[in-house]
Formats: sequence, C-alpha cells, structure tokens
Amino acid sequence: MSNSDPESEQLPVIQQLQGYPDPVRDPETGMIVPQTRRERRALEDAQATVIRRKAARQQKQQPQPEPTADHSDMVGIEDLDFGSDPAYDLDPEESTILTVTHVDHVEVATPDPQPARVAQPKESRAGRNLPAAIVVGLILLGAAVVGIFFYPIVLAILIAVLVPLGIWELAQVAETKNIHLALTPAWVAGLGIPIAAWFGGVDAMVFALFGGILLTVFWTAVGEPDKPAASMATTLLAILWLPFFLSFGITLLHVEDGAWLVAITVLGIVASDTFGYLVGVTLGKHRMAPKISPKKSWEGFFGSLLGAIVVSVIVTHYWLEYDWWVGIIIGTVVMIAATAGDFAASMVKRDFGVKDMGNTLPGHGGVMDRLDSIVFAIPVGYTLFVVVLPTIMG
Repeated sequence: MSNSDPESEQLPVIQQLQGYPDPVRDPETGMIVPQTRRERRALEDAQATVIRRKAARQQKQQPQPEPTADHSDMVGIEDLDFGSDPAYDLDPEESTILTVTHVDHVEVATPDPQPARVAQPKESRAGRNLPAAIVVGLILLGAAVVGIFFYPIVLAILIAVLVPLGIWELAQVAETKNIHLALTPAWVAGLGIPIAAWFGGVDAMVFALFGGILLTVFWTAVGEPDKPAASMATTLLAILWLPFFLSFGITLLHVEDGAWLVAITVLGIVASDTFGYLVGVTLGKHRMAPKISPKKSWEGFFGSLLGAIVVSVIVTHYWLEYDWWVGIIIGTVVMIAATAGDFAASMVKRDFGVKDMGNTLPGHGGVMDRLDSIVFAIPVGYTLFVVVLPTIMG
C-alpha cells in the first residue's frame, strides 16, 4: 500500500514493505527510513512498482476517441472511408470540397485572473515560530527565576498553572485512540499534590498521590468508559508524570540552599539539551533509537553528557564549594534523567501518532513538549541533593 502527494512529484510513500514488518519511519512525513542497503533497494523497488502501476492506470483511464457521427445536414461528404487516413485516400489530381452548412458557436468562459501566489515565509530549521518561541521561553524562564530565588510561591503557582494544561493536552492526545482520560480526578490531584508539597513536603505529597489514585479508580469505574483499564492507566500516568514529579521542585526549595539546588538541577537540564542539540546537528550520524526518536544520535548523547558535566562542575564548585567529582556525579545523573524523560515523551507521541503534545505554548508546542526532560530530572535532583550526596559526603 502507498500514498502519494498529488500536488508534488515526490516519490510515493510506502506504507508496507515486504520482508520488513516494522521499518523505521520519519515521524513527520511517515516515510520509511532505510537502515541497510538491502532495505533501501527493497524500498526503491517498491516505489518503482507503484509508479509503474499508477502510469498504467492513468493510461487506461484516458478517454478513447469517439467515432465521428454522420450528420448529413451539417457536412456534405460522400463515400469517405474513415477506416483509413484521408490524406492517403485522396487522388492528387481530383479535388474534394467539404461544404459546411452549419456552424455552432460555443462561448468559452474565460477564467478570472488569479492573484499572484504570495511566497510563504520560510520556516526555521527547528520547525518552530522562532520569535514566539523566544518570547514564551523568556516569560517561563523569568517566572522560574523569580520563583526560585525570590518568591517561591511564584514557582508553586507556575506549576499549578502548567500542570492542568499539560493534563488537558494528554487527554486530547488520548482521545485520538478512544481512550478517555478522567480529567476531574486528574485535575484534583494536579492541584492537590503541589499544595500538599508546599505545606507538608514529600510525606504529604505521597498521601495526596494515594488520594488521587483512589479517586481515579472510583471515577473510572462509575463512568464506565469504553476502555476502562486504558483510561485508568492513562489518568494515573498523567498524575505521576506531571504534578507528582514536578512537586519535588517545591519540596527541594524548602531545604537548606534549596534555591541554588533547584537552579543547579535546571541548569544541568538546559546544558544537556543545548549541547546535545548542537553536537547532534553538526556531528550526529549514529542513531540511538531510530524507532522512537529518529533525530537523536549517540554523538548528541555524549554532547549532552559533556555539557551537563562541565556546567554542573562549574556551578557546584563556585556556588556550593563542592569538590569537582560531585559536579561530575550531578551532571551525569541529571543528564541521564533528562534524556529518559525525553524518550518517555517520544514513546507516547509515537504510540499516539502525533508530532507535538499540543499547541498551548506558541513556538514550543504543548506544555509536555517543554517539560518532558524536566519532569524526570527534578525528582532525581531532589534524591541526589537530599538523600544520596549527604550520605556519600558524610
């Protein structure tokens, strides 16, 4: 099976390739990305076969010339054999005159002039609206800085706003597969868990999480959706993924030097994403997980690791006077957690067949498209700074 673009002369998109039941595909175009020479030859043969079949169908569908009707009142023609070419049937020494007795005048409508097509602005290499992405990014960064260093309540409010939006986006994505995410218990947990973290720390967060789980189970059972198990699991995933994981940032703010610890974690994430993107774009050749995230490469992975380690060593040494090896541990663990979060979001999007989780944040996509690496790295940062490093450093 294949689909082709009628507006462009591109190669047809092959949906099924014989001998390769699960080929790697580009998530944006749906085209198969061959991984071996044999698979590339099979893809080229399949495309050539589709093109030949299409040409044969078009040839068959071309209208056949209709036989000329004998209108004696319109044209006076005697004994003209239409089974052969008239140019060879005429005797050059004789002349034949075709007398036209009637002419039908048919008015042909002249199409209205079409306005010149306006050239579309070129899209940025990142595939985003760059000005909008910069403005939204600065707003989010400014709110995070104010909340981390000056007014922690601002960070709690930011989380309380982003979490319901992210849950709503996940619900819209789930509906594409007829899976109903229970919004009411998810939103209750999405607001209750950050509040519990603000007033009671991790213990209160856990109790709020259990309350959200119980509410989800009862709500799903009473609502009787078409796919109850899938609906319950998706709702619980949303509760864990967003409010529970992000609320560790609120609890981390309340420990000693908490603002600096949150800032170090966030900087490690930013360094991992930035260096990974730069190295991946310039040097990336070996794909990490082509079936999950085709654009991620091992070169980008090690670029992320190097960037996160360098930044973590510098900031932990000058801000907290930690030894250099502590910065290496922090950078490595934070980078691995951020990459895992990115992969988790990619797996969900691939399973549901979407490019972005939503369009809530102009230039960025959805809330989860910006928080995918943060939601995994924040609880890991809390564990490092509150549990692991105090034990190692005595």
